Amino acid sequence: MKILPKGANAPLTNAGTVRVELRWPPDRGVLDAVCLAVTGAGHVPDDAWFLFYNQPQAPAGVIQLSSFTAGQTDCLLHLDRLPASIEKCVFAATLESGSFRELTGATLTATPQTGEAVGFTLTEAADEQALIFAEIYRHATGWKFRAIGQGFRGGLQPLAEHFGVAVTQEPPDASPTPPESRPSPAIPAPAPEPERGSVAAVPPPPAPPADSSRARRSRGFPFKTLAALVILLGGGAGALWVYYPELLDDPSQLFKDSRDFVARLPAVYQPVTCAWTDAEVFERYHALGESYVKILQRVDRGNQRLASLRLALGKADAQCPASFLDDSRQEIDQLEKLPVSQWIGEATQLNSCAGLMIKKIESALNEETRPIVIQRLVHEADRARNLESDLTNISRDLAYLSNKTGRLIDGFKENLDACP
Repeated sequence: MKILPKGANAPLTNAGTVRVELRWPPDRGVLDAVCLAVTGAGHVPDDAWFLFYNQPQAPAGVIQLSSFTAGQTDCLLHLDRLPASIEKCVFAATLESGSFRELTGATLTATPQTGEAVGFTLTEAADEQALIFAEIYRHATGWKFRAIGQGFRGGLQPLAEHFGVAVTQEPPDASPTPPESRPSPAIPAPAPEPERGSVAAVPPPPAPPADSSRARRSRGFPFKTLAALVILLGGGAGALWVYYPELLDDPSQLFKDSRDFVARLPAVYQPVTCAWTDAEVFERYHALGESYVKILQRVDRGNQRLASLRLALGKADAQCPASFLDDSRQEIDQLEKLPVSQWIGEATQLNSCAGLMIKKIESALNEETRPIVIQRLVHEADRARNLESDLTNISRDLAYLSNKTGRLIDGFKENLDACP
């Protein structure tokens, strides 16, 4: 078996099946292995191609996860049956606690039906709870194996979102049972045989299926639905006649705004572009980070100021405290001038640039064979992925701060209404 260093790639096979095995020291933690079948756009086609222990099989069984035991998870990959849109299969794992710093020595191997096995052993990691071990990707007429070793802080969610999978947070009591603690199905005890000469009790007939009663209840559904639609349409027409009589004279006005919107749409698809160089992207990213911190601090001060003004208002006996109105107006003026929406747009553009940067580096890695150049490209790829992850988090936080700013402005305006 050939063990590749981080970032290196090697030919795997031209066709057939590949068995992928993930092994780790079971006494160091519990790994949840995942496999993502990714298109050329870098995302899964849909959630059915995101495989984990609660969804271990891809459509038509072309990818199958198995052997969810301590220290081991296997995956069977049918390359010939994969859809043409699938460009690569990414193999990763997540931790519920701890970090991959404690999981050095974990090894992922890929054994083709014919040919030499290839693998990657984790030799170093940071404080990360999700890690991409390797990927098997199309190259020319065959398939290659690339060792990645890229980690993500935060566990499953940032890893899944990186490949276009939306992860919903479930309440603690609804969390799935971990692989090691899954109970085996209970085997029912055999029913006791009736004594000789006795008559066995006849079980009651099974209850009719629930669907039959639902079907009986739904016999009047079409008529009721039609009647409700007639009432709604009549009510809508009456409202238009009362509030917007001009629309009845010229109904085309109803669609005027939609026609203007369609006219502004581009006639052809505009590919994603980046107006800055890679160095400029990182410079603007650092400026964005500094501005984000300042906005966060200003919103926190506004929140504290609103609370203190409300407290002073509650303690006032008859009239508003001195400078209460002036302080509220000053806060409204400063919060309205915060350029939160502009920085959200900046973060969105920089995120697109980071995605293009990753694709460019990955394309270069596919063609590169020199170890020194591969090492440099791997470092650049890690840096670009971290950039994309940070920008995604900053965009989400800025959207929250934008909503928070709006609520603070409304709160200070309520202060003005309280003291006319």
